[in-house]
Amino acid sequence: MMGTSKGFGSSPNNQKFYIFVQRENRQQSFSSSMKVDYDDFLGFKSSRFDSDLCTVSVVNYESAVSEEWHRHENFHLSAILKGGNLESRKKDDIQVLPGKLMIYHQGEIHRNRFTQFPSKNLNLEIKNGFFQHNDLAPDSLDATPSSQIDTYFHVFKIYRELAVNDGYSADAIHASLTSAFSKKEKPNPQPVWLKRLLEIVNDRWDEFISLDELATELGIHPVTISKYFQKYCHCTLADYLRKVKVDRAMQLILYSKKSFTEIAFACGFSDQSHMTRLFKLYLGFNPRQLSRL
Repeated sequence: MMGTSKGFGSSPNNQKFYIFVQRENRQQSFSSSMKVDYDDFLGFKSSRFDSDLCTVSVVNYESAVSEEWHRHENFHLSAILKGGNLESRKKDDIQVLPGKLMIYHQGEIHRNRFTQFPSKNLNLEIKNGFFQHNDLAPDSLDATPSSQIDTYFHVFKIYRELAVNDGYSADAIHASLTSAFSKKEKPNPQPVWLKRLLEIVNDRWDEFISLDELATELGIHPVTISKYFQKYCHCTLADYLRKVKVDRAMQLILYSKKSFTEIAFACGFSDQSHMTRLFKLYLGFNPRQLSRL
């Protein structure tokens, strides 16, 4: 795995591991970090898909691998599907758990320790030619909350293409990648109430929150919220509320043993059919298909 990097997504998995790590002289370790070549990861690959500009692979970790500092030849995304580890970057340590989407810039130095076995990642390694060909840049992933969820959805659409793997898969993967990296205009500065609104929505993701209720709590007119939320977050408020629920439901489907009915209820959907409709809308496949990936 591998500038400034971020992790998208969160996991409702209650399993956590607590590790006390003594700080070390990282700068000395960076100078001797090893380079990992294109399509080469420290685990073993159970499935993969190649196109001219990117490689998609499921990488499994079932026994100890190198914990040395290393860097990768190309930019890549890594979705944590199972297990986890403690990842060290240049300035900090990150607890990596299922449901997190990690971003690694070209040549970014990092190391992974205390891996839980078995672990499984979905890795998307993207060549520079992809960005040049599509007039995009690795740093063009939009950091707005809605776009972060969209990026996660795009990655799982690509994950599903590994199972399909037909003549249309290359185009489907390309479309998902270009959508994830497409730049959107970022108006600034954001209104103060927007941060508070996002906090409320993410704290109460398992409830139905009406626009009027949000307006009352924020002391803002409902029309103002509707108008400016879309301007700053690139989707309607209703869309964002739905996406948050789908994102949480995805985590529960992948990392819990709850039934679909229990998950629908826990995430605040009207019923299981409502959850299924929104999965098809935002992901293009239903909860059962996700559980079989």
